[in-house]
Order: sequence, then structure tokens, then C-alpha cells
Amino acid sequence: MDAGLKAKHFELDKDLVLRNLVIGDEPDLYAAVIANFDHLRTFLHWVVPTFSRTDTRDFILRSKRSLAEGTGQNWGVFADGKFAGMIGFVRFDRPSRNAEIGYWISKEHEGRGLITRSCRRLIDYAFGELELNRIEIHCAAENVRSRAVPERLGFTLEGMLRRSQWRHDRFYDMAIYGLLAGEWPSSSKL
Repeated sequence: MDAGLKAKHFELDKDLVLRNLVIGDEPDLYAAVIANFDHLRTFLHWVVPTFSRTDTRDFILRSKRSLAEGTGQNWGVFADGKFAGMIGFVRFDRPSRNAEIGYWISKEHEGRGLITRSCRRLIDYAFGELELNRIEIHCAAENVRSRAVPERLGFTLEGMLRRSQWRHDRFYDMAIYGLLAGEWPSSSKL
């Protein structure tokens, strides 16, 4: 892998697009977080009552910096031309050639397979173009919808980190899923 990553735009089909966010996307991202505040708050530490437009802009700027530094990469998930959520490589371990995928989706877009399809595309990208060896997905043990994504994609549940993440008012157990490059079918449908 190079020091930095390249901006990528993925058109999964005419109705689902992943693209790196740019300055100018703040209103859509902010509106989605505010409209889905209760839906997202339980499992995302950064969804707090003080979440602001400035936080949204700062996130986009951090995402651009992570891309340039090669430490992470985030995409907006756009369904039917509308901002629907986020997905990305939230952690890279270059020497070990592994990454962690994180994601969230607005309530109105749940149940359509958008995150599963988006993950599938990022996994193809990670094991193909980026030549990674391993991908992880971490999610709260009780977040059934989030856990269904790695389970659908053939990840192995490798363990449970008991009471390891603080979210607003209590600790959560975290389910750790892993997938190795050799376990991913190269003929995966995008």
C-alpha cells in the first residue's frame, strides 16, 4: 500500500453509490444524524446532544486527512441519490495488512441490504486492490442488525470483549468478527 489512499467512488448499481465525502456534504450528514439521533445514539459514542454542524465539518476534514495519510477511509452511502449513512475503514494496521470496517445507516434505509452490499464492495476492494490479509468488524453484542452484516458475509465470530466499550451511560460487550483474504471468494458478486 502507498503512504496515502486514493479517493474512490463505487457505483454498486444505479440506486447505491459510495463516495468519499467532500466539504458541501455537511448539511446532508448533519441532517441524517439529527433525524436519526435516537436510532444511532445507543451504539455510537459520538452521537451526543452537543453534536453540531461544526462536528460534521470536522469529521469530513478528518476523513480527508486520514485518506491522505493512509490511516483510514470513509464513504457516504447514497441510496436513490439521498444520503443514507456511512461506511469505512476506521482503522488500518499496515504492517499486518488488516483493517476494521465500521458503518451506520439511517433508520429509513434499514432492511434493504445497503450496508451488506456496501461491505461486500469494500471487502473486494480491500482484498483485491489494497492487498489486505484480514478485515475485522466490531459491534455491540446486542446490536442484532449490525451483527447480521458480518454473519451474512461469512465472517467468523472470533470473540467477545466483555464490557469493553462505554456508550453514554453504560458498558457494552463487543463482538469481534474476522475475515481472512483466503476465506473471501474472488468471484463475489458486487
